[in-house]
Formats: sequence, C-alpha cells, structure tokens
Amino acid sequence: MMNSRLELDEVMLASVVNACASLCALKEGLQIHAHVIKNNKFSDDIVLGNALVDMYSKYSSVSEARRVFDRMPVRNVVSETSMVSGYARAASIKAARFMFWKMKQRNVVSWNALGYTQNNENDQAHTQVLKQGFQFQSGVDSDVFIGNSLIDMYMKCGSIEDGSRIFKNMMERDYVSWNSIIVGFTQNGYGEEALEIFQKMLACGEKPDHVTMIGVLCACSHAGLVEEGRLYFSSMTKNHSLILEKDHYYCMVDLLGKAGCLNEARNLIETMPMNPNAVVWGSLLAACKVHGEIEMGKHAAEKLLEIEPRNSGPYVLLSSMYAEVGRWGDVVRVRKVMRQQGVIKQLGCSWIEVQKKVNVFLAKDKRHPHKNHIYSVLKMLTKQMKLVGYISNANDFEVYD
Repeated sequence: MMNSRLELDEVMLASVVNACASLCALKEGLQIHAHVIKNNKFSDDIVLGNALVDMYSKYSSVSEARRVFDRMPVRNVVSETSMVSGYARAASIKAARFMFWKMKQRNVVSWNALGYTQNNENDQAHTQVLKQGFQFQSGVDSDVFIGNSLIDMYMKCGSIEDGSRIFKNMMERDYVSWNSIIVGFTQNGYGEEALEIFQKMLACGEKPDHVTMIGVLCACSHAGLVEEGRLYFSSMTKNHSLILEKDHYYCMVDLLGKAGCLNEARNLIETMPMNPNAVVWGSLLAACKVHGEIEMGKHAAEKLLEIEPRNSGPYVLLSSMYAEVGRWGDVVRVRKVMRQQGVIKQLGCSWIEVQKKVNVFLAKDKRHPHKNHIYSVLKMLTKQMKLVGYISNANDFEVYD
C-alpha cells in the first residue's frame, strides 16, 4: 500500500503495528514507527500510541516503549497497563510497581500485569487485590479472571494452601478455574487431591476439556493409580465426547510404564490413531530401562531413532541397559554404531532460575561462581540419601563418562 502511495490512516497503522507485535516482526514495526514519526499528524492518536507501546513492551524494548509513552499527549489505562507489562517482562519490578501505583484507573488486566511481577511476593499482589474489593464474581469485568490468575500464580510457586484457599473462596468458577487447580495439584505431586477436585468438577456439572484430562491422567501417574487411569482414559470418548490426542496417549503410556505394564503400554502405542512421536517412544524406553526389559527397550530405541536419528538418548539408555546385565559386547556394539553415525552424547544439563537469572549446570561443570558451596551441598545430600538406602548405579558412569 505504501508503494502504491495510498494514504494510510491511524486505524490502519495501529492494526499493522498490532500485527507486527503478534508476528514477532520488529523490523517491520520499526518501519511503521518511522513512518508515524515522519507524519506528525498521527502523533496525537491514542490508539496508535498504545499499539506502539505494546509492541515495544512485548519485545522487552522497555526504554523505547517508555519514550513513546512519554510523548503521548493523552494516555489511558491501556497505555499504562502496557508499560506495567513491559517493565515486568524486562524484570524491572520496581518500575512496574511504581507505574502501577501511579495509575488513576485500574482494571482486571492491570491487576494481572501486576501479578506477573510477583514471583516471590505473591501475598503482596493478593493483598492489594483484596484491598480493592474484588470478590471473584463474574460480570462485565470478570473478577473470575483475577481469581484464576492468583490460583495459577500460587500453584506455580508451590503455594498449594494459598492456591486452594483462593479456589474455595471464589463465588463463581469457570473451566479455567477448575483446570488451574487440578493441574496445579498435579504438578506439585498431589495426585489424589487433583482427582478429588475433578470429581467435584463433574458433580458441579462442569464439562472437562482436553487440558482437564491431561491433568487427571498425570495425577493418576503421579499417584500410581493404574486402574483409575484406565477408566479416565476410556471415559474421555465414552462419557465426555472428547477426541484423544497425543498428549493423552503420552500420559497413559507414562502411567503404564511406571507401573511396569510394559506390554499394555506398547500395545497402546501401536494402536494409536496417529503416528507416535519421539516423546511417546521415549517414555516407553525410559520405563524399559527402569524395569530391565531389554528387548522391548531395544524396539523402543529403534523406533525413537527412526524419528530422531541424531538423538544420543536412545543409544545411551540402551547401552546402560546392556551394561547393567553385563552384556559388554552389546555395549561396545552400541558405541560403535554411535561413532559410525556421528552421534555425540550431549552432556547432562540442568538449569534453575533464581531472581530472574538463569543458572545453567553441565555434567562435571565447575565454572559456576558458587561452585564450592554447590558441591558441598551436593555431598551433604548424597550422604543423606545413602543413609536412607540410596545406592548409586556405577554402570551409568562407566558407560558414558
């Protein structure tokens, strides 16, 4: 349109900026912004200004978002909420809160943006919500949305009691409320509690969706409830008219594999209406490793390598299984195949986020600035594990290191 020299208006420009934000097209967004600056007649449009602030905020270009914000002659709750979200994404927590408390008007989205900043200070966000008199009722500006956000926030931080209290105090709930509490219990290892909530959900007449059933099946897996898992799995199509998806099959394979029902897990994979992915075969392979089922593990590894031929995981697990039973010839054979295929075992890696900083750890990695303290804690934990009967598997280290 610009090449055709057609005249653009502020509505059209705002729509394009929103599209750039959604499509991660920052380069194009910058071009539109440059066009806006050249055409000074658009500088007073609040909708276009809000779109630019939102775009820069989503890209964590908070300084540029602030420049646009400061130049806007008129602002509203959308402008300010976008800035709160932008500061939160950029981990500028104090700036986000300062902007929030300066707002003359706040809505549900504003409070949710504030909640985004409360990683380790959940109670502050919750307290402020209560001070504003939100009672989690439904309506035009639904307080149910805030209640759901608080449940999700508390559960993700492991504050089970607080999340449960919010759920119980909600005057009305929607399917997101139920899913948040069920999945929250499941992710924190409270499988039986998650299933109790699910039964209450059904008793209230609420229909489960695909997310609900993923939470339910994972809950059965965590709690080792095989028969219950079978019933819930079959009830998806029989009772709830839901179409089984890959995630549901994965949950069921994981449940059966942990319980040692390996033949049933394999049959389930082979009868899936869609092609099993690497996650499903990987789950079966891991279960075979735990239960020492070498031949089925070999089959699972072969299927997994058909999907991901450069994945070192199947070789590593299969080699370990052979080593555990003393089949050293097979261990050598697997290593030889790895070399021939040019597959290199990736170092074990884990990471944890602390105060907005991601700490990455590799196997035998001693580059972390707090390595001495970390390894002293690991030694202490290892001693405690041995006191309760933990025995390390030397084969795992012999085969891969």
